[in-house]
Amino acid sequence: MVRKGLFGYLGLCCLVGLYFFGNSRKLNGYGASKRETSHDISASDSKLESTLHDNSSQHKVNIRVLYNVSEYTNASSSLSSSASSANAAYPNLFDGKEYTTTLNPADHTNTSSMASYLANNQSLLENREDFTETNSSEYTTTTASSSSSSSSPSPPHHASTRSIQSNNSANNIYYLNGTYAVVNPWYGWQPEPHAMDCSWEECKVNDHTCKYCRDSWEEFYADVPNISSIDPGKDWIPDVTMLRRMYLDGYDANGNPWPPPLDDELCQLMGNTSSKELLDVVPITAPPMPRRSEPEGNRVLCMIYTMEKKHHTAIRVMRETWAPGCDGFLAFSTKSDPRIPAISVNHMGREKYGNMWQKVISMNMFVGQHYISQFDWFYIGGDDLVAFPQNLKNYLARFNSSEAHYIGRRFKFDEVGFNTGGAGYALSRPSLQCLVDHRIDSRCMPWKASAQEDVLTGRCLKHACNITYTDTRDEQLRERFHHFGPQLLYIYKGKIPWYRKYNKEWGVLSGKDCCSPETINFHYIKNPATVRFLHHYVHNCNRTIQ
Repeated sequence: MVRKGLFGYLGLCCLVGLYFFGNSRKLNGYGASKRETSHDISASDSKLESTLHDNSSQHKVNIRVLYNVSEYTNASSSLSSSASSANAAYPNLFDGKEYTTTLNPADHTNTSSMASYLANNQSLLENREDFTETNSSEYTTTTASSSSSSSSPSPPHHASTRSIQSNNSANNIYYLNGTYAVVNPWYGWQPEPHAMDCSWEECKVNDHTCKYCRDSWEEFYADVPNISSIDPGKDWIPDVTMLRRMYLDGYDANGNPWPPPLDDELCQLMGNTSSKELLDVVPITAPPMPRRSEPEGNRVLCMIYTMEKKHHTAIRVMRETWAPGCDGFLAFSTKSDPRIPAISVNHMGREKYGNMWQKVISMNMFVGQHYISQFDWFYIGGDDLVAFPQNLKNYLARFNSSEAHYIGRRFKFDEVGFNTGGAGYALSRPSLQCLVDHRIDSRCMPWKASAQEDVLTGRCLKHACNITYTDTRDEQLRERFHHFGPQLLYIYKGKIPWYRKYNKEWGVLSGKDCCSPETINFHYIKNPATVRFLHHYVHNCNRTIQ
């Protein structure tokens, strides 16, 4: 029996290993292979910068263009007109094919100036002779450790041309691993603005019947003929810096202010509730999200797990409030939508709450493959939190992101402990890399189906990487990260047994001492109007500070 059990266990381990080996290859390019680069520009920023500064360099940068070259020249003169008319005149403008050209970067000192150069030299895109259609035979599979760039998005031919009309055309272009310049045809997308037909108070009611509260399915998909028409394809690598660049630009593709402005009626949304009282009595504030790029060492990628049914509600409100304060933002969903951006990644087991651990493993693998060199911190949470990104960044700046850190709202019910996923937790680059490297380590339980992704993350970091949580309270022992919303935190009297148990070692403060003025998040905020209230109130409302 012992021998049979041992062989059975070894067989299970082999099957699990084979599964993850296959899925790691699939997830490394999300079912796609990656192009071998024909130049020496590395994925690392330092190597890229040194290459670009080398005026004697003969290296070429491949510029990937996602629209039909033969129609672009004809269409370019029409792009100042409405997107629909331009697209109607040139229905094959986006043909899903890929074209490449080369650019000698010797005169350009960084990727930003290269983007500006491309935007200001349209002949690079309009001269048909400069392009050759990509030969599919040039693709090859690579491992997760490869620094070569991933295959580009393949938008359908009807994709919106609004991106090319953006006020800042340089922002249409983003970089995959700092190597390939990619034109994003969805840059600047935003649902058409409508005058609200209800007050914010009416919009706050669950299951309201208002048509324009910025949370309706009809608004969000008004320009989509059918859901499958916005499917970017299985090889798509999302433009995670799109929202940040739109925020720096300040306008959407139609010239409307972006993010959409919030009016001061929101300041009165919560009346004289304990939630508003807490915000004033602490007081909880957040500095404005600056319209500048974050310096290297403190760049944050926000990673949200969600489902397609939340795209037009929870994810839309994140997109229009706090998400642009992250240097990168990506929703991991059950359906890909490049307008958000959101992506569906494969994982072991079914898509359900009871299998969240497998989803988070795949999230970590995908980010580890495509974005880990572009960001210093990775903030992971669910679709019912509201975050204050500048408070998060200001706090993370106290730590060295090149060292292993695991930062959030700590809980402890065994000898290990963990940071609750409800509040979101931030991983430094080495910590995320360790999770990726140990994704099939038995100490990380890679085969387990569980809703406790946060508990298992904490155990994996501790047992496989010797990384544990940090005490994130301020000098007066007030918490910065929160598992609950402001109302419950303010009135908490110790009557939640599990919460009392998980905090037994350090205790829980209530009333005005529950929360730091530098609060980073609240959790269980499920109503989009309430998210807008919290974001606007903390940043903009003229408040009476008690």
